Amino acid sequence: MLESIITSFCDLISQEWKPTYSQVETLKALYEFSEQNGYSCSNAYEESFYEAVNNKLTTNLSAYQHILDVAFFHGIKLNYLHKTEIRALLDSGNSTKYRTYLIENGISSTEMLEAFTPVERFVTMQQFNKAKENDKQFDEMLNAIFSRYCYNLFDKKCTSLFFSKSNKYAHDYFDFISAIYPDMCQRNKALSFVDITADLFEGGYSNGCDCALKAIKQSFDLLNNHCDMAIYVPDLEIEGHSIQWKLFADLVLYAEKMNPEKIDRMYFHWKKIKSASEKYINGLDSVDTDFSIAFQGFVFKDCFVLQQDKSYSLLLIFEKNMRDERPLYCPACRSLNIEGNSYPILNVRSWECQNPLCPDRSKYNRGKRYAFSSIMRQKLMSDEANRIPEKSIAAWRLDYVKGFDKHNAFEMVLRHYSCVGDGIMIFTSDPAFYSSVKTFGRDPHFMQYVNSEHGTLEAFKQSSYFKRYIQNDKRPYIIADSWKYNNAVVYNGDSFEILKGFENNSIDGAVTSPPYYNAKSYSQWENIYCYLYDMYNISTEIFRVLKPGAVYLFNIFDYFDNEKNIVFSAMGNKRMILGAYMLDIFTRIGFFVQGNIIWYKGEIQGNRSFNQGNLTPYYQAPLNCWEHIFILSKGKPDKKYKDLKSCIAAIRPVVKIVKGKNILGHTAPYPTEIPDLLLKYMKPGDSILDPFLGSGTTCIAAEKKGIKSIGIEKNPEYFKLCQSLIQKRSCFQLSFDLLQ
Repeated sequence: MLESIITSFCDLISQEWKPTYSQVETLKALYEFSEQNGYSCSNAYEESFYEAVNNKLTTNLSAYQHILDVAFFHGIKLNYLHKTEIRALLDSGNSTKYRTYLIENGISSTEMLEAFTPVERFVTMQQFNKAKENDKQFDEMLNAIFSRYCYNLFDKKCTSLFFSKSNKYAHDYFDFISAIYPDMCQRNKALSFVDITADLFEGGYSNGCDCALKAIKQSFDLLNNHCDMAIYVPDLEIEGHSIQWKLFADLVLYAEKMNPEKIDRMYFHWKKIKSASEKYINGLDSVDTDFSIAFQGFVFKDCFVLQQDKSYSLLLIFEKNMRDERPLYCPACRSLNIEGNSYPILNVRSWECQNPLCPDRSKYNRGKRYAFSSIMRQKLMSDEANRIPEKSIAAWRLDYVKGFDKHNAFEMVLRHYSCVGDGIMIFTSDPAFYSSVKTFGRDPHFMQYVNSEHGTLEAFKQSSYFKRYIQNDKRPYIIADSWKYNNAVVYNGDSFEILKGFENNSIDGAVTSPPYYNAKSYSQWENIYCYLYDMYNISTEIFRVLKPGAVYLFNIFDYFDNEKNIVFSAMGNKRMILGAYMLDIFTRIGFFVQGNIIWYKGEIQGNRSFNQGNLTPYYQAPLNCWEHIFILSKGKPDKKYKDLKSCIAAIRPVVKIVKGKNILGHTAPYPTEIPDLLLKYMKPGDSILDPFLGSGTTCIAAEKKGIKSIGIEKNPEYFKLCQSLIQKRSCFQLSFDLLQ
């Protein structure tokens, strides 16, 4: 029988051919196992062969798409498992099994039955022979086809028991995994919803924040792996002052960095990180900073802004990915002959099946690569009950929504970030609020806020993580090149060095958009610590030179990049928390956080919301359509700024690319409407500072209002660009005024 399997394969490919030694030895052992345990080996060689060829050469793509089109046209919903099985049946060409499958799954119809049009076998062989003649990797392709051909001949229970080396068996892969690792597939705590309410802060900010941090820690400890936490943050006030964005910063930083631990993985190059940081930041204490410790927790994913009338609330989304090093059986063949040297994202380990007879080896005979989080989500996708209404997906496409409240946010979180039957933890001091909220088949559990040990926030803020960049720069004042035009003075050089020469309490206001960490070629740092060190020291100087009561508007975006404080590769790419970092820096320096003007830019940031047509949880990512404009003040803001508060500002970004050419000359300009947010409250004789002038926007806007401006630009080319644009725009404005 063993010889006939190989001989028949050679007959079908019409050539002499030998499988690899590992294939032969594995096949021999599998056959002996099947004989000894009473399993039969099929002799349906042709069907098995053609299914394998069609699978590896994807000859039935058009036929598969035709079935999907017919199903869509007739309103028949096919889930992930339906699609997978239908594609396999097309490759085997077995119309009888296809008909039976449709009937058993209640999706049969004349149109669906007639839609089954797999390629004829002669077409399969044409494609096979074409590959034989033209593909330089045909030998590897033949090995992959043989592996699947052999696997198809054996009973699935037999292959599962043989390759897994386990006496546990279940037809469903996840039932099988649950028998091996009972906790891995659990979803009894698959979502945490942390509802921040005003009563938490009756004992003051620190007490309330400590309670919220305790809920975050409990959520992380209790949540099932690869599941999400949502935090609802309304516009809260203490003694008439908004705490919303200070709270945002503290919650986000703690959620991401709460767990200090030593990582013994090869990807954690802490000595290189330490060396680069110490070279850039003078005076770091090795004991205080202890770079051998990594600070981890949740991964920040999104911040929704929910506008209600004149105020807005925040909805923060985080994901738990706790490193799990347990070997994971291949989902195709259930083998533990695997390698696991790769992480697609930090703490999510992927595996590669090394079984030479795995049916899912790639076209060119590479082992199947898989991660538990992705295959679990594919399974959840297959349950029609988890399907998200398209209306909900459309309503939450952007991370800014209008007219939605906590009730709407909770329902969205349930649908987009959990599944039917999941256990849901709700941290709230007002459980009655949820009595009228639909749970869509989820299992809610109310969690009480626990009074945390006082000082949780304070202790966290004093951890070694922050000591790696909260350090004073000792560089002296540098005399730099400058250029003056009307009311504008522009300096060319490093902001910190130039600001050192400015007098205390000498400037009426400031506005800027700093270089985003490693976002452009001109703004590169070795790691996030080096960037934040510069931002901290420049911000310290800005605070010093501003007059008491002055306001500082600071624009920044939480985009995607790698902090390079744990890993250097793409596995470290994630949503940055620049806004939270900077707010923490500002409060440490002494700035008062008045609020945040949400710069709503419209649907212009790309196609991140693309979900590949998946209308199921975990595949929905909102389009990032806004940026922060933090409102900061040096002490109590001057009375003239009393109306400058948190709001939504719809401002179109600067159009700089026309027909593929940058017509402005700067890669990241911001519109004059941003400095105008502050300038409209200033009067002639006042002065405004922009420490990262870029293309000169702040000076241009100030010139229009007759207000003195001071700009600092480090890049020599942009320094020249500023001069050109300030002169050009000012002359244009003068001509316009004369015409009026």
